[in-house]
Amino acid sequence: MVKKIIIITCSSFTAIVLIFALLSNFTMVPDLSKSIVLQLFTMAVSIAVLMFFSDKIEEKLDVSSIAVDALIRVLICYIVVFWEGCLFGMIPFGWKAIAYISPALIPTFVITYAIAYFTIVDYAKVINKNIKQRN
Repeated sequence: MVKKIIIITCSSFTAIVLIFALLSNFTMVPDLSKSIVLQLFTMAVSIAVLMFFSDKIEEKLDVSSIAVDALIRVLICYIVVFWEGCLFGMIPFGWKAIAYISPALIPTFVITYAIAYFTIVDYAKVINKNIKQRN
């Protein structure tokens, strides 16, 4: 549980800070200040926790589609970034905010999803190897 939250938080926080650093030259995102970095970290933690709970719900509902999983996760990202972004004053409240946050959110999501997916695949390989060695 905690390990998964830490992996998602660290990978998404690292990706978004790097993307903000790259996009800040084009004035698409605010300059990185201490408060912006802390707000981004808060968003990363919030998203990781909500994704952990969505995993538990998906397990209970027996959802095994990668497409459904990705859709749920991207919706969580948009909701958290929109809500906390408006709350922190990073983005304006309104439909235009969705277009405003997408250039940073989509690449961050793809990077984080890939890292989480490959980490899970690696864990599965280790578990399967341990099971085969016991037999």
